[in-house]
Amino acid sequence: MAVEVDSDNLARVINALVSYELDALVCSLPSHVLLLTGYEPVIGNAVAVFTQRGGVHLLVPEDEAEMAAETSYANQLTFRPRSLNAITDSNQSVALPLLQLLKKLGLERSQLGLEMYGLQHPASYLSQHRYGDSLQSLIADEFRSIRLLSADQLLQRLCAVKTKPQIDGLRISCDLAGMAFKQAARSWQIGMTEPEVANVFQSAYGRVTAERNISRTQAQFFCMSGENAGKANAAFAMTRQRVIRQGDTVLIHCNSNVNGYWTGITRTYIRGERSLKHRQMVDAIANARSAGLDAIAPGVAASEVDMAARTLLTNRGFGDLYTHATGHGVGFGPANSNAFPRIHPKSPDVLEAGMTFTLQPAIYLGDLGGMRHCDVVAVTGTGVDILTDFQSPETDR
Repeated sequence: MAVEVDSDNLARVINALVSYELDALVCSLPSHVLLLTGYEPVIGNAVAVFTQRGGVHLLVPEDEAEMAAETSYANQLTFRPRSLNAITDSNQSVALPLLQLLKKLGLERSQLGLEMYGLQHPASYLSQHRYGDSLQSLIADEFRSIRLLSADQLLQRLCAVKTKPQIDGLRISCDLAGMAFKQAARSWQIGMTEPEVANVFQSAYGRVTAERNISRTQAQFFCMSGENAGKANAAFAMTRQRVIRQGDTVLIHCNSNVNGYWTGITRTYIRGERSLKHRQMVDAIANARSAGLDAIAPGVAASEVDMAARTLLTNRGFGDLYTHATGHGVGFGPANSNAFPRIHPKSPDVLEAGMTFTLQPAIYLGDLGGMRHCDVVAVTGTGVDILTDFQSPETDR
């Protein structure tokens, strides 16, 4: 069955190409191939070519063709990345079909946009092919009249605003993760180690996706408890060997994706009676979340959303213990603090309908523990759609 064309995505990419005076885009990073064609490559050696006239083309390895056809509306051309006749690599295998495609599209004297600088992208597989500057060299050597330009800024901005089909793809990822959270929240126990608790959530996710026959998915759950939860403001999550004790704050963070659409979700749990300090923290984070959500609308400065949440925490006496930005773009990648829109005190970004990002008010008390509640939200025409609206801070147990 043919995949329905995402006409909104076609229109906005064409408009971006016109605005940046580019005749076409040539991209190979998996998140950008997903953006342009609807398919996230597995190994990272597929190439997308998107022209200003609206042609969407996908050069895909033969062994990924069936998967690509399930989600992509692009014109698909296959190539063989390896053969028993000779030892080759993807750079060599894609060269001829790519050059032939560019000639067929009449791009020999055009302005092409390419990925040129190091950007943060998710890993779609345990190892990935990266073309680096080899595609630039290949095209430049063959077509002396082509002008190659960086499309990094254009792509970054296109990734920030998503169409309805793209948001629906992210919504599926969020829904499945939410089901796993709700199942696992009832199952872990005091006395387990952090890896054991993380595995409870990981296993629940596996059951949820298996029951729904989801094949292209991956997830990583992290558990940080007690003093480790108090250090969870680091730029990375880390599960250690600590044993969970009565009264600990237990942060569970999840990055998951389905068909390339990534989540970033955190929930905090406490087994047993909550202390006065814990109740104050829960109340402050719940109200900071509400304040942040209330501030979200098209045309609002991203810094205002950060200020709304941060001011609430400051007024409750926790401002100095909230040591990171309130959020960042999410969807085409899981954890990039520089992804638009940046929900940061100094952010110059302005919210637009279709933007998706994390909203993550938090309090970190060092050895005394920490709490964070991280949602994935989408800006609508009038306000906000919470894609992870389960287990509010008040009901996390």
